[in-house]
Amino acid sequence: MPPVHGYTYPNVSDDPDQTDVLRNRLGLRRHSELHPEEYRRTSHRILEIRLGLGPTGHFDADHLKAIHRHIFQDVYEWAGHMRHERPVVDGARVEPIGSMRKGATTFLPGSHIDRGLTEAFKPIRDPDVLKASTPEQFAAIAGKVLNELNYVHPFREGNGRTQEAFVAELGRHYGHNVDLSVITRSRMVSASIAGTQDPDHPAMAALLTDASSPARTRALKELMQDMGSGPAARPLDDLVIRTAAPGETVSGIFKTRTSLSGAFETPDGIVAVPVADLRNAVRKDGGYTVTVQSDFLTASAAPVLRPVPRPVIPAVFGPAEEKRESALLARAKEDGRKAAASFHAFWSAPPSLVCRDIETAIRQEGGDAAQAFNGMKAGGRHAALGEAIKQELRHNPAFARELGKIQKDMAAYGDSREKAFAFGAAHGRETEILTDLAGTDREIARHASRTPTSEPGRALIQTLTGQPALTATTDPADRPSLSSAQTPGPG
Repeated sequence: MPPVHGYTYPNVSDDPDQTDVLRNRLGLRRHSELHPEEYRRTSHRILEIRLGLGPTGHFDADHLKAIHRHIFQDVYEWAGHMRHERPVVDGARVEPIGSMRKGATTFLPGSHIDRGLTEAFKPIRDPDVLKASTPEQFAAIAGKVLNELNYVHPFREGNGRTQEAFVAELGRHYGHNVDLSVITRSRMVSASIAGTQDPDHPAMAALLTDASSPARTRALKELMQDMGSGPAARPLDDLVIRTAAPGETVSGIFKTRTSLSGAFETPDGIVAVPVADLRNAVRKDGGYTVTVQSDFLTASAAPVLRPVPRPVIPAVFGPAEEKRESALLARAKEDGRKAAASFHAFWSAPPSLVCRDIETAIRQEGGDAAQAFNGMKAGGRHAALGEAIKQELRHNPAFARELGKIQKDMAAYGDSREKAFAFGAAHGRETEILTDLAGTDREIARHASRTPTSEPGRALIQTLTGQPALTATTDPADRPSLSSAQTPGPG
C-alpha cells in the first residue's frame, strides 16, 4: 500500500528542524528557513487586506476561505482549502485531517467543519445586526464569532492570521477600526483557549473591545510604548495587557503611569485603569486597590507635550569646542539621571496627587506658574489647592522630604537647553514628562534655591500659600516613607 500523501514532507531525519515541515511552494525543508519566509510573504498580503486590496465577500465560509487564500497564496498550494478537503499538493491529493489539537486544546473533528462554520457565522448572518453598533456591541458579537472559529479551526495552518484579518475586515465594513497591534500574543492565546472551551467566555469580547474602542486603543498603545522602552523593559508578547472595564475593581502592584492610564500588575496580568481614577487608589495588601469610575481620556483631552528645544550649535565648532561640549553633555546626562530618579520616585508616590493638581492649575493659567501660585494663596482662584497642599503636609510628613529631593535635583538639572537636549538623548520618555511639567518643577526649583532652609519643601509651601511653616512631625511607625516604600504609588 503506497504511503499516505500528507501536508508535510516525509521525515528523513531526527532533526526537529527537518521534522513535519509543511510542503511549500518555496521548496524549503527546514522550519528555520520556512518560518521567516512564510511570515515575510504573508505579512505583505495581510497589509494588502488592511489597505482594502484583499478579497471581498459576505462574511461567510467562502469569504473566510478567500482571505486564507490571499494571505498564503505565495507559500502553500493548498491556500484557501480547509482541512476536511483534498487539495492537490506536490502533484497528489492530500488526505483530509480529521483530528486536530494544539497542546491541551482539541478542535472540532474535520467531518463537522461545515456544520461548525454555519454555527460560527450565525451571529452575523443578518447584515443589519452590526449597523450603527458601538465598539462594545461589535466586540460582543465579533468575539462570539471568533470563539467559534477558533474551535472549528478549519485550516491546516494559518487559522489565527486568517481569523484576525477576517474580524478586522468585519469591523471595517461596519465602521470600526480593529487594531490588534495592542493585543499581545499571550493575551490572544489565552482568550483563544478560553473561547475554544466556552464559546460564551467574555475574554475575546473584552479583547476586541480594547482593539475597537479608540480611547482604549490609545491608552494601551501609550502604555505598551512605555513598558517596552527603558532598562526595565520586558517582552510585551509574554504579558497579558488589558484595560479595566467600567465598574471593575483592580488590585495589584502599581507599575507605571502615562498621560492616559495607570498600570497595575495583578495575578491575571497588567491592567490599565483611567488616569483620573488613580487619585482614588487605596493602599492594600502591599499594593493598591482602585475601582474604575471614569473612562479613558480622548486624545484631545490628553496633556499636550511641548517639544524639547535643540541646543544652539556654535558657528565655529573645532576640537576645543567639541571637548567643552562633550564635558557639558556628560555632566548634563548625569544631572538628568539624578533628576529622573528623584522625579520618578516623587511622581509615582501619593504626593503626586497634589502635584498633578498643581500642574492642572498651571495649565488653567495658560502655563503661567507664577499666576497659578499666586492663586493658591488665601482667597485666590486656586485657594482650595493651597489648602489641599497644607492638608497633605499635615497628614503625609514624607511629602516635604520627597519634595525637597526633587527640588534639589531639578535645581541641579537646571533650565539649560543643552542639558534638556542631552537628557532627552539618554532618557527619551522622561524628558517629555519633565518638559511638559517644566512650569511646575522649574518654578519649584527656583523657589527652593531662593529660600535658605534645610526644609525646602515646607519653605516652598509657606511661599505658595502665604501661611506660616508647619511644625515638623515624625512618620507614624506603620507608614513607611515614600522613598523607602516597596510599592510605588499610582501617581
